[in-house]
Amino acid sequence: MRHKNAGFTLMEMIGVVAVIAILASMATPMIFDAIRYARVSSFVEDANVARTAVARYYEDTGNFPVHVATSTNVAQRQLLSNNPSNGINGWAGPYMESDLDNPFNEGSYIGILNRTDAPYQFDLDGDGNADTVRVAVLRVDGVPQTDARRISDILDGDADTDSGTGAWFTAGRVKLVGGNQNSSQLLIYLARE
Repeated sequence: MRHKNAGFTLMEMIGVVAVIAILASMATPMIFDAIRYARVSSFVEDANVARTAVARYYEDTGNFPVHVATSTNVAQRQLLSNNPSNGINGWAGPYMESDLDNPFNEGSYIGILNRTDAPYQFDLDGDGNADTVRVAVLRVDGVPQTDARRISDILDGDADTDSGTGAWFTAGRVKLVGGNQNSSQLLIYLARE
C-alpha cells in the first residue's frame, strides 16, 4: 500500500507567494496614502487648536504670541508659559495642553509668529492684494508640497487652482514660501489685527 505525500509542491508554494506579493504591491501605496492623509488631518486639527490658543492669548493680553516649539527660551514659548523675569500682562495660560509638533519633518521648525513683513502677508480673498497687516502665523518647515496642497484644500478648498491670483499656494489661509517641489515653508494664517 502506497501513501500519498500530504504536502504542497514547490510550484504550489511559488504560486501562493506570487499571489501574496501581487496583493501586497497593490495594497502598500494605499496604506502609505492613508498614513499621509491621517498625518495631514491631524496637523489641521493641531492648527485649529493653535488658532484657538492665539485668539484666547490675544483676548487676555492684547497681543499675538510668539511660540517656537523647538526653542528652550521661555520668552519664545508664550502659549505654554509666562516668562517670570518680565511677565506678560494679562497672561492667563497655558493656552494649549501640549506643545506643537512638526509631523512632516521631525525636529524641524514649527512656531507661531507675530509678523508684519511681506512674506507673512496673506491674500485671503484671492484678489491678488494682501488683506492683512499684523498677523499671527503658524510656520512649519519641511512640508512636502503634496501635503501642503492637501492642507490648503482642507482649509481653503482651493487645491485645484494652480495659477493666477487665487492659486492654492499664494491665496487664502495657506501659503507656501521658498523651498522646492519636495518641501518648503508652510505658512498658515491664524489671526490678524
